[in-house]
Amino acid sequence: MTDAPQDRGTATAARVGLQIMGFGSTWMLDPGTAAAGEEAGLAGRLFWACGRGGVLGDVDADVVAAEYGFVEPGGFRALWETRPRTVAPADAATAYLRAGAAWGARVLAAESAEDLTELAVLAERVAAAASPAIGGLFAGWRAFPVDGLDPAGRVVRALHVLREHRGCAHLRAVLASGLSPLESILALAEERGGGPARAQRFFWPEPYPDVAHLAGRRAEVEALTDRIAGPAYAVLGDAEVERFAELVGRVHAAARGV
Repeated sequence: MTDAPQDRGTATAARVGLQIMGFGSTWMLDPGTAAAGEEAGLAGRLFWACGRGGVLGDVDADVVAAEYGFVEPGGFRALWETRPRTVAPADAATAYLRAGAAWGARVLAAESAEDLTELAVLAERVAAAASPAIGGLFAGWRAFPVDGLDPAGRVVRALHVLREHRGCAHLRAVLASGLSPLESILALAEERGGGPARAQRFFWPEPYPDVAHLAGRRAEVEALTDRIAGPAYAVLGDAEVERFAELVGRVHAAARGV
């Protein structure tokens, strides 16, 4: 591990970033989360739209689409505007995170409360060290209070905040590289969740452009994402990085059921 804090932070962001993203995606796509959305009056993808975006407040769809970054604005607007006006954005966000916490209680049941608390504390330190300028979804979730979480729920919340941190960094890296959001989606390997199927889920209409010539740019984007996210991780010392990476790896494996 390098002694330079910036280099250490970038290396740590690269080391844990995709696991943090995968951990969050797993609970977002869990059937239990969908059931919680229906109970909250936000069935199907509306829970993802209004639960995840609820920390931004009662705003125009374009504000949320700007923060999500990779959605086609018109298609996202059509979804966002179906939110029942009786469901406040803050309530949607609370329900969304509590669904994640319930998932965490199930999948992380074999982990000790001490280890989960340690992981949450380390993740919270990273989040606290980050600039809110990295993006509104990150800043919104970092500031969003949810009380009464057990250690597993606290881990889900802390890693969700870091997931939004990386997501915001990634959007900025994509735009800085000269790629459009759609090009970035299509150029991402299908085994990583990219390609036409993801473009369709994010409301982009066909036909899609040929992006074969952009495949090499993806590596540049990932490296830039790590550099943008890295300063926050520089708050951890070498031993803390090793422990953090170990614990993230364990909860990621638990989420995947391996």
